[in-house]
Amino acid sequence: MAEQMEKQQEQVNPVENPAGQNVAARMTEPSATSAEPNETDSETHAEEEPKREFFFRYRGWVLGILSLVMLIFQPADLEIIMFLVFVNLFILAFYLRVKARRVIGEHSRGNIQEADELITWGAYARLRHPLYVSNAVFGISLIFLHLGISWRVIPFIVVLVAFEAYLGKLDDRFLEKKFGDEWKIWAQQTPAFFPREFHRSGPMRSARAAFLSDHFTWLWMVMILLLIMVRKLAFMLWT
Repeated sequence: MAEQMEKQQEQVNPVENPAGQNVAARMTEPSATSAEPNETDSETHAEEEPKREFFFRYRGWVLGILSLVMLIFQPADLEIIMFLVFVNLFILAFYLRVKARRVIGEHSRGNIQEADELITWGAYARLRHPLYVSNAVFGISLIFLHLGISWRVIPFIVVLVAFEAYLGKLDDRFLEKKFGDEWKIWAQQTPAFFPREFHRSGPMRSARAAFLSDHFTWLWMVMILLLIMVRKLAFMLWT
């Protein structure tokens, strides 16, 4: 009888085993504690990384629309002087872009503007916005290729340069807010768009890796070049 009463009591209070309580605590507490920091970290991460300004987020679309508007205009004849201007500007922009990509991270087209560290070496020791300068030079080379050397290039060049300069200002604003005095010292010593004669070494990846990391830009460039050449050929055939 005494043994039966003890068994019934254990069935009524099955959690009196201290070892069972410890096992349950080990199984449940870590999952609860690990979930809470993740949610908190994600919220903090979202607060620290502000959404990009509208024109920053859709800068690719803006440049694409500008390119399509340019293609509406009648193309110029393929003259040797204009072609040489295009080739030299294109090579310069290509060189500058690859140099910049060697010291910065992967290409980003997301809605979050982020920078793990302030890059002040390589191409960024000579000017603050080498990528925007290369974009502007790329665009100017394509404008000359399509429209030739004429007054028609002026409005497109003005809009393109103004847009890239505006993006550079947005970058400056973001970096100054994030890095404070470190950015101010670098900005005082480094011009925004016109390079200076200065070199500072730092970690770099290979030119090949830098080129491959920017594959979206090269794809877009090939598409625009093909459209320009098709437009020229169509104009020559129809006239």
